[in-house]
Amino acid sequence: MQIPGVGLPERGHRQISVPWLIKDVLLASGAVVGVVLATVIAVATVGNLTGQDDDWLIEGEFFGLPAPLVLAILLETFFLAAVFLYAGVKRGAIVRQLGFVRPVGRMPYLLAIAAWLVGLAALVGWAGLTEIIGIELLKIPDPPEELVDYSGARLAFPIIIVGLFGPFCEEIFFRGFALPAFARRYGLWGGIFISAVLFAMFHFSIGAFVPIFIFGIVLAWLYVRTGSIYPSMVAHATQNIVATLAST
Repeated sequence: MQIPGVGLPERGHRQISVPWLIKDVLLASGAVVGVVLATVIAVATVGNLTGQDDDWLIEGEFFGLPAPLVLAILLETFFLAAVFLYAGVKRGAIVRQLGFVRPVGRMPYLLAIAAWLVGLAALVGWAGLTEIIGIELLKIPDPPEELVDYSGARLAFPIIIVGLFGPFCEEIFFRGFALPAFARRYGLWGGIFISAVLFAMFHFSIGAFVPIFIFGIVLAWLYVRTGSIYPSMVAHATQNIVATLAST
């Protein structure tokens, strides 16, 4: 297995050679949460002041786009900004250290398809299991109708934001940024596990936590196995695009 910046010291332990630390990942995560909460509160306040109802964050619109889609754009942008500030500006990191390394051959992309299939199986399996158990809290929530009620040319909006922009930003944050920092301190599989937990938590859904956590482990393994962030972006984007199309 390989990961950008990893060497094998004499003791045989993997050393993740990135300049940022766990505290940078935690500070970046806290900053994203803080900005998201501030944005939601500000948007809700404006909605109340303008006479909108309590469902405005779900059913409202900004410049013709549904509020959930706009909030998704902001969240993903915050991920990129946090990595830029805490890895680039603060620690002087270069993009190659975030996994932007060209993979060799076709195998990494074949593994990406396999990773997507595992993620899809986890999603379908969890949906079936929770249907049998019957606990509503554990069921995967349906996306807001305003987010997926598109057809024709307008379908390009959720495809671009949810299917492409989201995976691009999240892979940089969770695999390129978070995973190496945790792996350096807790070992490779410790880093994979913790980064997958963080990945699932940031989707803010109890019902979807388990399948997203499993997919996070698979994406982290793919990143480590290929030494490049591109295959994990491909697997993640495929999952999101298929889910978006299936919901329309």
